[in-house]
Amino acid sequence: MAAYAAPIKRLCAVYTSGGDRDDLFQEIFLAIWRSLPGFRGDASLRTWVYRVAHNVALTRQARDRRRRSRESALDDTVQPTQAADLRQLALREALERMSPADRSLTLLWLEGLSASEIEDVTGIKAATVAVRLSRIRRQLLPPEASHG
Repeated sequence: MAAYAAPIKRLCAVYTSGGDRDDLFQEIFLAIWRSLPGFRGDASLRTWVYRVAHNVALTRQARDRRRRSRESALDDTVQPTQAADLRQLALREALERMSPADRSLTLLWLEGLSASEIEDVTGIKAATVAVRLSRIRRQLLPPEASHG
């Protein structure tokens, strides 16, 4: 599980903030541990772990949304002081505005999964994933960055 700790922490950072991140992180690894006996090897272990992680994160997010009024996933105390912090904040804000499905695709793409691997995780056909990611990239990247 050590190999997946960093990507799962990044996933948790997008879906939650503060102490909730640690809770989600533990919830994900507990779900992976409990689901491991059912792993059949139909997909790679990597895509299976991402699938469990994203399902837990989406389920928790839906549960939290029902439990409290809609509020920003961003911590209001964030005070970005460097260009990298501003880019990260802009990305987090863009992710927050996305539908859960687009957010999942984007996070998996940012983690370096191929369209085929994303299909294994989400069940969305690889060709559809590629089209949707192309649209998402056009929305995320400034016009001058997309021409290079």
